[in-house]
Amino acid sequence: MRWRIISQVAGKEILSTLRDRRAIVSNLLLPLLLLPLIMLGLPLALGGLFNREQASETPVAVQNLSELPPELAELFEAANIAPFASDEPEEVVRSESASVGLRVPGDMANSVGAGEQVDLVLFSKQGNLAAEVAASKVRGAVDAYRQDLVAERLGAAGLDPSVLEPVTLRAVDASSTAERSSGQLSWIIPFFIAVWTLVGGQMTAIDATAGEKERGTLESLLVAPVRRSEVVMGKFLATMLFGLSAAVMAIIGYVAGGALLGSLVSSRLGGEGGEVVAMMGGSLQVTLTSVILLLTSTLLLAATLAALLLGVTMFARSFKEAQSYVAPLSFLLIIPVLALQFKDLLDLGLGIYLVPVVNVLLLMDDTVKGAVDGAALALTWSSLVIAIVLLLAFALRSFARENVIFRT
Repeated sequence: MRWRIISQVAGKEILSTLRDRRAIVSNLLLPLLLLPLIMLGLPLALGGLFNREQASETPVAVQNLSELPPELAELFEAANIAPFASDEPEEVVRSESASVGLRVPGDMANSVGAGEQVDLVLFSKQGNLAAEVAASKVRGAVDAYRQDLVAERLGAAGLDPSVLEPVTLRAVDASSTAERSSGQLSWIIPFFIAVWTLVGGQMTAIDATAGEKERGTLESLLVAPVRRSEVVMGKFLATMLFGLSAAVMAIIGYVAGGALLGSLVSSRLGGEGGEVVAMMGGSLQVTLTSVILLLTSTLLLAATLAALLLGVTMFARSFKEAQSYVAPLSFLLIIPVLALQFKDLLDLGLGIYLVPVVNVLLLMDDTVKGAVDGAALALTWSSLVIAIVLLLAFALRSFARENVIFRT
């Protein structure tokens, strides 16, 4: 192959794509801005919600409010809980007049005084984040009252409260610093990088194949003194370049988001809000090694998707038809990313790192968490190289078939 010819073909496709301003916006600006916004926005919004709910007064509909023990009422006040009387607390919660309701037995004061067990019923809407935060405040106050009551009764019987806890269990987080700092949303980062790799390359691939068919310029290119392999390689390099550029912008956004998380978000939120931010990746640590691994993996992913896009879009008769072919390819990324959330429950083994696309998403997730295994890295990169060669061979075969080229 003549690299001068390949570079000319690639330059033609790059210039054609750059003429569309949407390519610059979608390939460069959006991935650069969206990932930091997501990394900052979600932890900040949820952390702020937790802090606001903890600091604000939470109304609670209480049935038989007069039976509420003074000690429990004091704990409610300390937790910014404002109980109000209601005959139907469940209906109040169902109608969303209050986030939480509490049913207190009509004889609670007598039962507590007699040392009997008292059953309280807490009403809230499961799955409603604000309601669950409010319900946790009520649970905390009730648990504190229960512990005080237990200690009081044991003391009256001449027993130490520790008699109820003959064995204690202390949990220690054995994960690495990188694993702890990556948080629960670490899977968003490889997904975002992979999606923009696909989005960035598909516009060039479609325009270089089905677009040229519609304009009637593909035949002119093929009758020129240019080998089919050079045409395929030139279009492949252009497609890979735009996919890679979008992914690199996403990685830059990841680096910027990681730097801003600790300085702008975590430092401004304390208490439960700060804990929520940390759990979601608020203390994310970005290292030079992780960036290099992400860039290398992204390069191979961009090459894999570019070869796949060329082979698929070449079969389309028109630009619109090519778009319909490309749309289902997003499921190649969505399904593995959904599985990333449950990978700790699945005994995947090293064999999963031989599956193209899936393996690179897993490797990126491992990279963000600082838990890259050398064998997994070697399997992933080698399998992607093999996939690139096979997909390029498939694309070249498509360009060599007259019934595919002139399928209009």
